Amino acid sequence: MKYVLVVIALGIAGYMAFQEFFKPAPPPPPPPPPPPAILSEPAPVINEAEQAKILKSAEDQDPNVRWEAVLLLDKIKSPQAMPIMFHMLQKDLEPSLRIKVIQLLGNRKGKDVLEALCGSLKDQEPDVRVASLLAIEKIGDYSVAGVIATGPIKDQEESVRLQALKTLNTLQDKKQAEIEAARVRYEQEKAAAAEAAKAK
Repeated sequence: MKYVLVVIALGIAGYMAFQEFFKPAPPPPPPPPPPPAILSEPAPVINEAEQAKILKSAEDQDPNVRWEAVLLLDKIKSPQAMPIMFHMLQKDLEPSLRIKVIQLLGNRKGKDVLEALCGSLKDQEPDVRVASLLAIEKIGDYSVAGVIATGPIKDQEESVRLQALKTLNTLQDKKQAEIEAARVRYEQEKAAAAEAAKAK
């Protein structure tokens, strides 16, 4: 009887081991649903022929019409948008429109943008010059700090001189922050390299 129980126990253990090690693998989970089709850039709501009419609206006598036209051209990524804005900064007679264009360029980057904004530092209207300084400050490119230090810092208008100093302070703070961030990264990499050397 004792041997029979042992044989039964071994049989049960063998069956359980077989079930554990030789059972079929569970089916793989179903694949995730495909991502929705998202356009990387929104398509313009107007065709090329209609865009040509918008270009003419950028020369309208009404400054509000000119602004809405250039704003739309910028939104639809028209290649003419930036040249029109640069032209407006130099030639448009409406100071408020020039300020709006400057504020829009403050969201851009690039050498041509900075050159246009630095050119507006010589605008006849103090408010336009201040707007240019604010846009440069927002972009945060301290490569043009020398232009500010040799021009607006000596402006005849107090508001322009004050903003010039504020902009230079902001640019200096940004440069200092970048230097400090680089120092921290260097120290972290140095410490990680030392720990890796110890672990060998």
